Amino acid sequence: MDIITKVEPKVVVGLLVYNGENYISETIGSVLSQTLVDFRLIIGDNQSTDSTEEICRKYAEQDARILYQRHPENLGASGNHNVLFQTGDAPYFKWASHDDLLHPEFLEKCVEVLDGDSSIGVAHSRSHIIDEMGTLAGNLDFEVRLNHPRPSERFSRLLWAGYLPEVHGVMRSSLIKNTKLFRGFAGDDRSFLAEMLLQGDVGYVEDYLFSRRDHPDAFCRVEGDKARQSFYNPKSKRSPKLIGVVKFKEYLADIYRHPISWTEKRRCGQMLAKWGMHRGVESLTGLGEVFGQRMREEFSVTTLGSLPPVSDTDLVRGELPDRLIEQIEQLQGYKQHPSEKSQLDPMLRGLQTDHTLTSDVREMVTPVDA
Repeated sequence: MDIITKVEPKVVVGLLVYNGENYISETIGSVLSQTLVDFRLIIGDNQSTDSTEEICRKYAEQDARILYQRHPENLGASGNHNVLFQTGDAPYFKWASHDDLLHPEFLEKCVEVLDGDSSIGVAHSRSHIIDEMGTLAGNLDFEVRLNHPRPSERFSRLLWAGYLPEVHGVMRSSLIKNTKLFRGFAGDDRSFLAEMLLQGDVGYVEDYLFSRRDHPDAFCRVEGDKARQSFYNPKSKRSPKLIGVVKFKEYLADIYRHPISWTEKRRCGQMLAKWGMHRGVESLTGLGEVFGQRMREEFSVTTLGSLPPVSDTDLVRGELPDRLIEQIEQLQGYKQHPSEKSQLDPMLRGLQTDHTLTSDVREMVTPVDA
């Protein structure tokens, strides 16, 4: 059913919910309290079994800007995201979770960022963390900042970022339309955001205007690969063990699909190959996300101001700064753990001989001793 009216707002907010009776009223209230009033709120209900429907319909009856959709079945988070992307001619769009909160100036300030710089595709603010009662519990300043003039650098930072509040930023609808949206596997929000970053930069409002709620039923609390996969796509039959391979191939396809320069495509490919190798090393050694944590320490908002700038030489060769390369080598520990290296090399050689890849990409994934 087409629910778009003829008069288009400045921003469309797509709010996802499943059994969100505990927080949905407060979240809707935070959207309705925005100083920018030219918006439409579309609520996508994934067949909630609690009082969510009743709450949402009540709000929709009271405010003509709200449109409530109850899906005929649970589409999962991925399907709900995709269905909610109904912008018409609205220039900006934002997805919202049923449990997060917006400061009254969130939309206004993010739209100002986008209106003021056409090179920016996603705008977000600094973020607080709140608990189930709404009490301040911290902030997300420790997460990686994704903004950089080069698409390859933005892509590299995204690969190693932890939580991605930018997925809930205000985005250019025209750029979203160029993506594959959400693809139905665990972590597909990261693949979607990668496509956005290949097209445009990220702009940040330096005020805390977004609150991410951490509570017992939050997705970050979901345990087990199968449960996480079901959250994104209840009908998926893909083995969770293959998600890493799926992500790698999707990233690679996106790099070569989007119209960035061939130099930038090559840099992105190099960074992707490194990411795949280092994640493999971390998995084999049981180190966890050690390299990702070091990247977060390098490029978070709390440390960026004191870092020495990346040199022109680093940018020209498309590599990470030497100080990070040294950290990579320490994590790999090839000299100390030759057996782990032997397990990685066959994977890399397999990629190198994959004739569905370009020669540039096969060169990027050449094993260390080849």
